[in-house]
Amino acid sequence: MIEMKAVLLGTGTSYLDPQRVQSGILIEDGEHRILLDIGSGVLHRLTQLEIDIKTIDSIFISHFHVDHCADFLPLCQSLWLSGYDRTLGLFAPAAVREWSRGVNDVAFKYLRDKILIQTTVLDENHVIPVGNLTIIASPTLHGTYDTRAFRVEHEGKSLTYSSDTAPCRDIIELAKDTDVLVHECNWLDGPHPEGIHTSPSELAQIAEEVNPSKIVLTHVSPEVVANKDKVIEIVSRRTNAEVVLGEDLMVLDL
Repeated sequence: MIEMKAVLLGTGTSYLDPQRVQSGILIEDGEHRILLDIGSGVLHRLTQLEIDIKTIDSIFISHFHVDHCADFLPLCQSLWLSGYDRTLGLFAPAAVREWSRGVNDVAFKYLRDKILIQTTVLDENHVIPVGNLTIIASPTLHGTYDTRAFRVEHEGKSLTYSSDTAPCRDIIELAKDTDVLVHECNWLDGPHPEGIHTSPSELAQIAEEVNPSKIVLTHVSPEVVANKDKVIEIVSRRTNAEVVLGEDLMVLDL
């Protein structure tokens, strides 16, 4: 049986970090390759892995903050120049309509129609099959932005990616009993604006309800990285799951 594999391409934020680029995860099952988010630096990570970008089937963008979508157009240009002759699936919230008009009709007209892109607007609870992979989308709580989390299932195994979110009932339900929870941990415990990101203590509560086998922290700011051991200790307090700090190019076998 072919297993599903995930590679963390980018685990950082918009704060500069020499070891981390912005958000992106590669999912593959031996037949299909998809990307969950494609922030700045993700295309370079694919190049480092010697991934043939022409084998990418679909891209799922959680929301249109620049650190989650900035490399989409560089990817399209690279696909065009490499002779990509397939249809690229683009799945994203409804803002994709306005975003696409801006980049295709105003900013980068020369790229329009260079490759075929089939765009699907993700409803709040949307199930998308890609070969033997099933991707389930769910809303998150990230300020006023229409944002999606994703659960990817394959042969009884699952990975759930929170994208950017504060603690959110929708994500807890989406991630219930997932094998691997890749969840943002943008800042340390302390006073912060409500309803935007997740702290270690908040993630510990989420983990208790979700009951994953493994928790991987992503979208980690430099201050979270600097306090790695304390953050992992806090998240581990209310779960038996293995808790690790995500690193760029980390491979997760499922």
